[in-house]
Amino acid sequence: MAPGSGVWSSPAVPAAVPSDADVVVAGAGPAGLSAAAACAAAGLRTVLVAPSVNPWTPTYCLWADQLDAAAGPLGLDPDAAAARYSPTVVRTAAGGERRLERDYARLRNDVVHAALLDRLRAHGGQVRTGRVTGLVRDGGREVAVLADGGRLAARAVLDARGGGPGSAQQRAWGEVVAGPAPGLVPPGGALLMDWTALADPAAPPAFLYGLPLDDGTVLLEATSLAGRPPVPLADLRARLAALLDAHGLRPAGESERVAIPLDARPRAAGPGTALGAAAGLVHPATGYSVASSLRLGPRVAATLAAGGDPRPVVRAARPRTTAGLLGLGLEVLLPLDTAATDAFFAAFFTLPERAWGGYLDVGSPPSAVAAAMARVFTALPGAQRARLLRTVARVAARRAGRGGRPA
Repeated sequence: MAPGSGVWSSPAVPAAVPSDADVVVAGAGPAGLSAAAACAAAGLRTVLVAPSVNPWTPTYCLWADQLDAAAGPLGLDPDAAAARYSPTVVRTAAGGERRLERDYARLRNDVVHAALLDRLRAHGGQVRTGRVTGLVRDGGREVAVLADGGRLAARAVLDARGGGPGSAQQRAWGEVVAGPAPGLVPPGGALLMDWTALADPAAPPAFLYGLPLDDGTVLLEATSLAGRPPVPLADLRARLAALLDAHGLRPAGESERVAIPLDARPRAAGPGTALGAAAGLVHPATGYSVASSLRLGPRVAATLAAGGDPRPVVRAARPRTTAGLLGLGLEVLLPLDTAATDAFFAAFFTLPERAWGGYLDVGSPPSAVAAAMARVFTALPGAQRARLLRTVARVAARRAGRGGRPA
């Protein structure tokens, strides 16, 4: 039984895989496991293949309304699936403390993982232990090739093995401390960004992120939103250690290390259908992807169950023009120093939730993203607007030199 889930979930074991599988899913992260569970529930003969199906260890967060929207189609109880936080707080030197009206949520990994795995098995899905090393076509079927020489053929292979390395990364070093953390994390709430807590004009921009955990401890992370080259984890660890020492806090659990590629290209066209990070669903300016991945699985499953091609469904989850605009947003953020980054987010969160929320979603229409970018530009101080225009001009010139391809 998965810890805290109340649901029995047996471990993965090598199994005889049917030769008439409808779907093979490669990878058992949130994107892969949710898609596999949705495919099985849609009546498709489904095989999930991964090196292991142990519960996930990273901290996965999303907005509470995104969780509510994704939970139903996946058969999840939204109250059990995640811890919810209110208020959601942003702090900047330029704008002070702002309490967002949108609630935040953290997945309870053991509960969600067990529920999805059991949903997969309850509908006849199978789990195969193995590592997929390649995808090929064989006649009218797609084939996942395993490291041990095995081959799993199906009408469709869904590739959720993760994305490429990228040149820009979000990085974070996190420590769990005894709670509460007064003055840092609001009681019962989430600290989304505090650009004042770690501010150092001589160092790359970094913010403090914080969440209360179910056992009464608090997770605090020193986070570099975006860096090219990435900010060394050792630097973030040292900055967080200094902050904890100043507040009389001591680590009380395992450290968390975060490294999320922000500009990795989606997997090249070929056999199979990419999901999650492999499909480019990581937001290039925030590193978020779990909400997009959870809501995509049931859509892909419904399309396959109707005999359709899932690839257009995946492309619709990340409109090409939206991806280009968000990539431009990343390039705007990368050269900003500490003061400019602080001013940017002070302006960003003065926007109505509808505007900034649209920008934070890779599935938003390009018009919503462009409108948010225009409103942030208008809200910035004059010097920041001039700097932003120079950055946009440099990026546009670089892209023109590459034939219009995103940087």
